[in-house]
This record gives sequence, C-alpha cells and structure tokens, in this order.
Amino acid sequence: MLRITKRAVRTQRLGEWALLRQVNADGSSRDRDVQKFLPDKGSSLALDDAGFMPDLSERLACSTARFPVMNACENLVGAAQVHATALQEKRIRTASVAALCRSAIESSAKTIWLLSDTSREVRRAKCLGYIEKERSYQQAFDTIEEAILNKRTDPAKATDHQAFLRHRARYERRLNAITSLPETARIRPTKRFEKIVKSSAEWIDTNQPPHASDELSQLGMTLGGMRCYSFGSSFVHGFKWIDDYVKGEDDLLRMTADGFAAALIMTESAVALFEAQAASEARAIVRRKNYPEWLVPTVDAWAPRYR
Repeated sequence: MLRITKRAVRTQRLGEWALLRQVNADGSSRDRDVQKFLPDKGSSLALDDAGFMPDLSERLACSTARFPVMNACENLVGAAQVHATALQEKRIRTASVAALCRSAIESSAKTIWLLSDTSREVRRAKCLGYIEKERSYQQAFDTIEEAILNKRTDPAKATDHQAFLRHRARYERRLNAITSLPETARIRPTKRFEKIVKSSAEWIDTNQPPHASDELSQLGMTLGGMRCYSFGSSFVHGFKWIDDYVKGEDDLLRMTADGFAAALIMTESAVALFEAQAASEARAIVRRKNYPEWLVPTVDAWAPRYR
C-alpha cells in the first residue's frame, strides 16, 4: 500500500505541469501562466513549428504533441484521488485506478510516438498524420452532434446549427490542407493503439530515463508497460478474464501498484521528452521549469540529441 501511495503523490506535480502552473517550494501553486512555459525560441519544438503549416496553427507541432500527455497527467491525478478516497475508506479501487492508468499509458505513449524521432521531417510528418487520423474519430462525433441538433425544437436551434456547420467546415478545410500534401509528408499512426504503446515502451527501454532507472531495472518498460496496459484494458472494456488472475487482496494491491508504476514512468518520460525539446541550448539553465525536479536528469540526458 505504501508503494501505491508514494506513486500517487508523484502525480500532483504532473497535474500542475499539465495545467501550466508553477509549483512553489511550499507545495502551493501559482496561477496558470501559458507564456512562461511555451517552448523557447530556437528550441527543437519551436523550430518544428517555424513555418510549419502556419494557416492551421501557430504552434501545430507543439500543441499536437502536448495534448495527449496533458490528458495522461490528468488521468494520473484522477487515479491518485481515487486511491486517496479508497484509502480513507479502507478499501481498494483497483478497477478504477487500473482504467485511469491504462488511459495515461496510452495517451503519453502517443506523445512519445510524436516526439521521439530525431528527424524534424519525421516529427512533422507524424504530427500531420496524427491529426489526419484523429479527424476520423471527430467525424463520428460530428455525426452524433448533428443528429442531436436535428432533434431539437427550441428557438436557438437554427443559430446553433449554423455555428455547428461553420465549425465543421473549418475543420474540413484543415483536413483538406493536410490530405492535399504528398503521402510522404504524412505518417499516420497505426489503428491499433497497443502498437503505439509498445513502440513507445521500446523507445524508453532503448533510451532509459535516468530518473526511473531503478524502477525499470527488473522488467523494463516494454514488458511492464504492456502487462499493465493489458490488464487495464480488461477493466476498461468490461472483460471478465482478469478475474482468473485475482485470488485475493494481495493480487489487487500488486495490480494497483504495478499500474501506477507503468503509467507514471510512461507519462513522466513523455513530459521529459517534451521538455527536452522545449528548451533552447542557450536558455536551458535559466528556463523556468514547472515539471518535477526529479525529471531534470532525464531532460538533461535527452535534450542534446534534439539540438
């Protein structure tokens, strides 16, 4: 139980990073400040965005890569809060924690997939392919939204429907701007998310984050991460097979602890990878840092390869 609690405590700092808040020495947080935590001029991420699809966004590569790991951080904060409540009630909430950790693993793996390659051309191509792939899920949501709008009879229906059509047209133009590019300019992610998770986990094993070397020493990220992603998927999708591996409270505690460990390492690695590319060499020392101080060795180790 202590292992779980220690890992849950680490999530608070990740949550503040996601919200662009600076954590003070006493543990309190300053107000959200977007400008101070943007990638430095001349940094790898800033150069990724320089002149890159300016009609779509000023910071297309940066925002696309940051969003998945932001969600991963929020999922981990939620998992920690579930654990804290269960602790007060003297209960175990393995299903909830495992589902949230599984989501964190998948989301942070997408950021690693987007940013890990040292080629700017490849990172940009992955960014475009990711947005193109994402649009297919957005279209399904749009279809539902339009069906709901068509059911409405209130006075605001016509105005809201026009706003919806403008919104959809804007994103269709965005998609067309991407799909009109040569196929070689886009690298789409695989349809099977577990392959992205495995690919990112293998990258972590090949490029071990110094801050997590002790935790990775036994199983590594690929085996440990895929194991937790697999049993977390059982809870997410409501599959009963996981029950074959649970004989008592010790098994539940082990799953909860392992789920937190895998999700934390994947998410912390994604944060470190983003920050390694957000600081320019000239400002690396003075750049304001709102990521946890224990990630500094990993950020410092990975930054040179992207300069």
